Amino acid sequence: MNPVIYMSVELKPRDLDSRLLIAAEALKQDLHVVFGQQWALSKNIYAVPEGAFLFKTVNEIQATQMIDAREAGHIVSSTDEEVLACGSDACFEAGMGPTAAANLDLFFAQSHSHADVVARQHPSVSDAICVTGNPRIDLLSSWGRNIYAKNASKIRERVGRFVLFNTNFGTINSIWNARENPVDIAIRIGRLDPNDPESVAAYENLLTWERDNMAAMENVISWLAANQSDVTAVIRPHPAEDASYWVNKFRDVDNIHVVMGTGHIPWTLAAEVLVHTTCSTGMEAALLGTPALSVTPRPQAAHHQYNLSNKVNPSVLDAKQACAAVGQYLADRTGPIAMSERYAETPPQTFPNLGQGHAAAAIVSEIKTRMGEVQSGRDYSWELRSGEAWIRVDRRAEWQEKFSVDSQEVASRLQIMGNLAGLTTGIKLQKIDDSLFHIYPASA
Repeated sequence: MNPVIYMSVELKPRDLDSRLLIAAEALKQDLHVVFGQQWALSKNIYAVPEGAFLFKTVNEIQATQMIDAREAGHIVSSTDEEVLACGSDACFEAGMGPTAAANLDLFFAQSHSHADVVARQHPSVSDAICVTGNPRIDLLSSWGRNIYAKNASKIRERVGRFVLFNTNFGTINSIWNARENPVDIAIRIGRLDPNDPESVAAYENLLTWERDNMAAMENVISWLAANQSDVTAVIRPHPAEDASYWVNKFRDVDNIHVVMGTGHIPWTLAAEVLVHTTCSTGMEAALLGTPALSVTPRPQAAHHQYNLSNKVNPSVLDAKQACAAVGQYLADRTGPIAMSERYAETPPQTFPNLGQGHAAAAIVSEIKTRMGEVQSGRDYSWELRSGEAWIRVDRRAEWQEKFSVDSQEVASRLQIMGNLAGLTTGIKLQKIDDSLFHIYPASA
């Protein structure tokens, strides 16, 4: 096995830093890393030399690439970034598809409860499960969050006081609406079975749930703009959403700003309050110490119960209550939102080794152990398999919006993550393709 880890990334705001933290740990352990956009990497699974693929989700779309990776002789491993804020067994169960389970050599669970659910649901993958935690949680904890403090300060200086509205309506306001029916995507990833009445009913309930949440969010944003002239409403659409919807809706309102393509952690740290409708960023706000409020118009909906955010943030039932709570907190720091610190006691019980920064190193160690004896990374030269040529992918605009980085940004963020991880050795960076890079230890 060659000393190389392949890490595909889909969403830049979510995954850039945490994946580069894993890359830094891999470099510490004398491994090479091929890191970047998933589309080109998935097309070249058979062309790149045998190594370990680290996928970021375990749905049925990723599973097709896992099959290819296994057939090409790679180690197949994955985290599950879609379940970071799961607060119920049903939520964890929705993450992994049967095809992924059948093709995993290693699965990195974020907690013991996560591991237990996956093992019960897919007994065949039990021996592949390692409880490592998640690097994204480490970056939110006291161990990692200070690296975002400078950017948060710059945001406060530029924007002033603001309430952050993180929207999460990727089903009804999908980035793919212009090209593809989101229903077809739901079928491909295993979220919807059109031949199963229960699955169809659950999907319809999801649509209703999102519509009610979106209406409530729009009302709160409009209220803030009209009644809090000294406070800005900042909308951060989910990367899976069509951000132009929000831009067009509030185009003529001066104190409403829509921000896209930026990391959410500095914005969360800089905000007076974060408002969401059952979004994982509510849980992340709890870890960061930012007051947050969940607006939950349909508290009996299945998806309301899924998310840990509704257990660690104060919640209200409708836009009217949300406006009152936000107004009270902005005025004198009282009311439901002032109770946020009391709710924030749950995450340490949910995430192992919180604040210790172990997850990335644990993931790399497990992969390296699975590799067995490998050549020193300093002596290894990465190149395509004999007779293979690189397949270039003409990425859609939506794919580029999800993840695009240049060499300078990768180098800059890797330096920050390397400092955090204690990386002291020299490294080199080689561009392979659009937003795809080979990172490796400098020769001795």
